Amino acid sequence: MKVRRRQWADLPEQAREAIQERTGPVTGVQSAPVGLTSGIAATITTTTEGAAFFVKAAPAAAPVAHHLLRERAFAQALPASVSAPRLLWAADVAGWHLLLFEHVPGRPANLSPGSPDLPAVLDAIAVLGVPCPWPAPLIADKLDGLLRSAEEQLAAAPLDADQYGPLVKALNLSDFASDRLLHADLHADNLLIEGGHVWVVDWSMACQGAVWVDTALLIPRLIDAGHSPAQAERAAARVPAWSEAPPAAVTGLTAVRMLFAARMAETGPAHLRAKRLRTAAACRAWVDHRTG
Repeated sequence: MKVRRRQWADLPEQAREAIQERTGPVTGVQSAPVGLTSGIAATITTTTEGAAFFVKAAPAAAPVAHHLLRERAFAQALPASVSAPRLLWAADVAGWHLLLFEHVPGRPANLSPGSPDLPAVLDAIAVLGVPCPWPAPLIADKLDGLLRSAEEQLAAAPLDADQYGPLVKALNLSDFASDRLLHADLHADNLLIEGGHVWVVDWSMACQGAVWVDTALLIPRLIDAGHSPAQAERAAARVPAWSEAPPAAVTGLTAVRMLFAARMAETGPAHLRAKRLRTAAACRAWVDHRTG
């Protein structure tokens, strides 16, 4: 069953009024496509000279609420060097978490081979790895859960266990420990291009860890966009931190991600299963390249 995206009209009247006290009366709403979560994510336009804003909201009791709280914490401590929308206002009203961001224009980045977007995207990623500005969750804690899922998947798939089991078993989560800011969900829709400038959006999964991790997580996206594994690695070399990545940690991480994506392609939300299959295929191709 497809996840339903909550809409502007789902907000309690008190919450809508609180937002419009900051923006002026809303004259138009464009909801973002549904993704992993069901919270409100929408561009609103107002009577104030056509001004636009981006609203995120969810009930405080909803499973998605912790993502909004994480994004709020990041946005309130946002380093000036990070090219991300600024949080203009946040509040809890009528049992809902409300976040009001500046609206940034742009289209999803083209990550395909030869795309003129790629240099700007990689340069934007290169400056993300600043010291994490607040006590964010650790990437190692997130990976611990993925690791357990991968181990369960291997137990049910003997052929994969022979090929990928040693890589998963050798994964050392201490290789991911650091205090660097990580976006942890970089893909084309979270990299908006406007006049050659890159905006990095949707920080709901932000965490801290080794500076090379965001690049390692992006490479399968490049492969899915048409790069060969070798081409994707050459492109990633534009990010200086990539040279710091421990080879075994990268390969193990990608094997774990492949197994998790394959499992979610079978059991996760139906509208995301095709995307998860592509992620699993890209990760598998990269692991095979690195181990072949």
